[in-house]
Amino acid sequence: MQTLRNARLAPYLAGQVVAAVRARTAADAEAVVRKQDIPATLDTALSVGDPLAELRDLTGLDTVKHEIALLVAGTHAARLRSESGLKITPPTRHMVFTGNPGTGKTMVARLLGRIYKRLGVLSSGHLVEASRAHLVGEYIGQTAPRTRRLVERAIGGVLFIDEAYTLTQSPLKGDYGHEAIAELVKLMEDHRDDLVVIVAGYQQEMAEFLVANPGLDSRFPKQLHFPDYTDDELITVFGQLAAADGFTLAPGTPEALRAMLRRAPRGPSFGNGRLIRNLLDVAVANQADRVATAAVTARRGAAKDARPARVPTKKELITLTAEDLPPLLEHPEEFFGLYL
Repeated sequence: MQTLRNARLAPYLAGQVVAAVRARTAADAEAVVRKQDIPATLDTALSVGDPLAELRDLTGLDTVKHEIALLVAGTHAARLRSESGLKITPPTRHMVFTGNPGTGKTMVARLLGRIYKRLGVLSSGHLVEASRAHLVGEYIGQTAPRTRRLVERAIGGVLFIDEAYTLTQSPLKGDYGHEAIAELVKLMEDHRDDLVVIVAGYQQEMAEFLVANPGLDSRFPKQLHFPDYTDDELITVFGQLAAADGFTLAPGTPEALRAMLRRAPRGPSFGNGRLIRNLLDVAVANQADRVATAAVTARRGAAKDARPARVPTKKELITLTAEDLPPLLEHPEEFFGLYL
């Protein structure tokens, strides 16, 4: 019940019911709400669009897309067996996502919740993001109730625990991370019919995490690895994000970005998609400064010469150039410190 939105849910539900009544009732007839106007299910995640199509449109992640397609096919097959009167055993859908930061783990987890909602596996499909701080208490008796409250919020959807390995890496002798894991394992089994738990983190650290508790590894039968993006994929992501924000790239901008990425050190802390998002934000800020400065300079010159000021064209206002990218080629050591 904690996944509901209390009073906010009422106007949303009322809007759906009124729309159904108006579609059914003639213009001159009395509008009366009937039982059939109440929706059979309610999407409390308020999500729109086709999550499977959105997953297919993501750049890269071919292996991840293939594995999720297999999960979807397995769900369809199980439904067909059930409709034919065959006995089926619901599979354990909890998963492990491994990979470096910015490789799309959270985004895919959110899409997976919506996919399972459409398939009828989950009742809500919403995503609850959590970390060690949401699970582990500071004093005796705090951890188990805190973990239960978090799981109750996620029932009907996906509980996404990022950097889950931190639950077992504390150097403190009296740390309660293992208590959180034990409680989580129990709740995962109790609510397996309407809850998907996804734990995520670096590949090596997650392997160590899975052996920290007896039976933990068996609760996560599916492990998906999210590889780092290639330079070409990162440039594609940059263009997609820019287009989504209403910008276009001037000739030479992708090449300048490619040269920048070629010199960027690749390691566990490489930002991938997060880095590209931050680079785009800096480029947009630089572009805004360039356009605004040019406009002010033009006005001042026009005032002195008593001629009309030149207003930037629409194309200039939405175009990002190579000069708008941050000057990281001369200072590659600042690549991470400034933009991650």
